[in-house]
Amino acid sequence: MEANHEFENVPIFTGEPVEEEPYNAGLPVPSARMLQTRTEYHTAVKVQKPRNLDKIVAAVLREAEFAGDAFYYSFPMGGKKVEGPSVGLALAVAREWTNCAVPIDYQETATEWVFNAHFVDLEKGFTVSRVFRQKKGKGRFKKLDDDRAEDMTFQGAQSRAIRNVVLAGIPRWLTDQAKERAKESVIKGIGREGIATATNKALKFLAGYGITEDRVMAVMGKAKAEWGSEDIAALRGMASQLKDGQITPERLFPSLQVIPDPKENTSKQRKTRSDKGTHRAQETPQDAPEPEPKGEVRNKQYSPTDTLPDPPKGISEEQLRELSKVPDDILQEGYVAFGIDPALPLEEMDLDSANDLVQWARTK
Repeated sequence: MEANHEFENVPIFTGEPVEEEPYNAGLPVPSARMLQTRTEYHTAVKVQKPRNLDKIVAAVLREAEFAGDAFYYSFPMGGKKVEGPSVGLALAVAREWTNCAVPIDYQETATEWVFNAHFVDLEKGFTVSRVFRQKKGKGRFKKLDDDRAEDMTFQGAQSRAIRNVVLAGIPRWLTDQAKERAKESVIKGIGREGIATATNKALKFLAGYGITEDRVMAVMGKAKAEWGSEDIAALRGMASQLKDGQITPERLFPSLQVIPDPKENTSKQRKTRSDKGTHRAQETPQDAPEPEPKGEVRNKQYSPTDTLPDPPKGISEEQLRELSKVPDDILQEGYVAFGIDPALPLEEMDLDSANDLVQWARTK
């Protein structure tokens, strides 16, 4: 195979000024000469076609109008509505940004995949990296067979790793504008077709995932008749996550739990206590242990040969203090990045998830 000598005469950047030689007569003159730089991170190139920011912004915002709900996600968290740029938006912006690359590699341990994603701006010689960890297993796809569920968990984690690093490398004002433009496009579409029609379409789509209307209303926090364009737009952002396999219906719209009537429970408890009191003398054995006095805590005593129970593996007090100081938008991004249930309070979080969020917050 004949060797490729295309870059044979490209000068290596040393930091010293170099006098440029004139081009050979008869050859086409590019707008700028290529300049190769070898660094620890990547090879930067002085590009022949520098990016035009005005054209980039116009192209991104125009694509956002067509993409609509595919460009943002939405879900409820702690009584608030959380929204952010989707994987599709991140890839579209990276494509329009030009002169950049998003290489990604991963390492595998016995329990997790560790993705190392990089955003490389070839034109500016700028690199930013992000690490994304994903526990192995079926993840959110409990109902699928093991191999299929694990593959979807892997692919979803890889997509989120790419999204995170692109959003870190691209100016945030651009991705925020694209997200808002996409949402505005959705709201305009809802206005044209009418709230009633848009509502029925959204509920019909969610019903295809086994999500009932009462579960949707419970998450939205209001009756269907009170929904407006903003609410339907949020529902479509949730539906976008379902279509992309980023979250399961159970996580997004939890099943409703039947809450017993307190009055009914109280009457039953009184009746039970009354029945037990009638036969207490006959049923209580003579050698029954003395009841422990109220208000006193007795620690269980363990012998040297006893196996001690595992300590609780919940969030530590130190982690709780640190995460409570993190701004809501950063914390919400972390919930999404690590696939943590949006409705899960910090106090009930497991230790591993808390560790992930703490490390995430420290990089922001």
